[in-house]
Amino acid sequence: MDWDRQLDSSVAGPAPIASEPSLSPTPTPSASPYEFPEAQLHSALADLCDNSRQESDDHQWTAAETQGQISAFNELKRSLSERLSVSSSAEHLHLAALLDNDPESRIDLLDRAVSRNPNDAFLLWGAVQICSKESDATGCPLREWEKRLLEIDGQNSESWVRVAANRYEAGEVDSALEAMRYAATAAETRAYWTETIEMIERGFAAGSDYSFPERAEMAFGFAATEIPNFADYVTMCEERSANSVDWAYACLAYGELVEDQGKTEMGVSIAFSIQKLAFKALGDADDLAAVEQRRQARRQELLVSAGENYMATARLLLSSPAIFSAYLAAVRTHGEPGARAYLADETSRLLREKPELACEPQRAPSTAPKATTSLR
Repeated sequence: MDWDRQLDSSVAGPAPIASEPSLSPTPTPSASPYEFPEAQLHSALADLCDNSRQESDDHQWTAAETQGQISAFNELKRSLSERLSVSSSAEHLHLAALLDNDPESRIDLLDRAVSRNPNDAFLLWGAVQICSKESDATGCPLREWEKRLLEIDGQNSESWVRVAANRYEAGEVDSALEAMRYAATAAETRAYWTETIEMIERGFAAGSDYSFPERAEMAFGFAATEIPNFADYVTMCEERSANSVDWAYACLAYGELVEDQGKTEMGVSIAFSIQKLAFKALGDADDLAAVEQRRQARRQELLVSAGENYMATARLLLSSPAIFSAYLAAVRTHGEPGARAYLADETSRLLREKPELACEPQRAPSTAPKATTSLR
């Protein structure tokens, strides 16, 4: 299908896309409850208890120490990017591009990766995200990668909203609105956050000698710096909705879809913001208030989902590959609150059955390299 031609035409609404295949490289997990391995939970809790008796988190970092951590982490990224950049693996080249700070080098790495695996939706997603940020980089084939992404990941609202923002930035307002309507009717919402975390952990495993807990900690921290540029979506919807009912309704529908389908709390939070600005533009005070109530309820749900053993649960995520993978798989199906609640329930159940595994005080994760502390 010629997506460029479709996006360059002005139509009242999106054509049906249900027949477009989704070729995401990561299979969608089943909806059945996730089995966090009890034996590993038991062992991890015992280890955490032992560590808490030996470690102290009372140290107050000076400005010089904090800067030293940042410099060390930046050096780690540079070194790992260099090592991965000579790999023949498309995933290693993808991660090398994320770690690289030079715009032209990033685009070259992505071009090599895409040429090796042109049907990888996650890779194409990353290429479009980076190319959108590095729009002035020489040789960035943004339109080509967008077209390929939509052919492969056309069921994903987040692929369409990124294209909408790119079209809007280019001054192609009608094409941006058409892409926004596709985003608002997509069958799934995936920002590839868990896939990014897993890729980073695997990359550190291949290119460093860090332990698994250290790699997992860095993967969560670094992935948090590589989220989509949500501000582009909010700005686009705010500016256009203020002057166009069509835009207000398209943005509203997108926000409602992501609230319902989104799996990451950041994405759902942005969806609430977009709904609120759309209702404000439409002058609908009642629905505006209702969105704010749902936002507050969601926030409370997230707090409750952590459970009373929050610190132990947070550390368990980093304790073993099996628990780490089970949690991320649960996020992909049930979202962050559901995954956190499930792991917290399993932790609480095990502590009730084996109270000797509990220890005080429960401390925040301290197994990661010092270089990552200031990035938390």
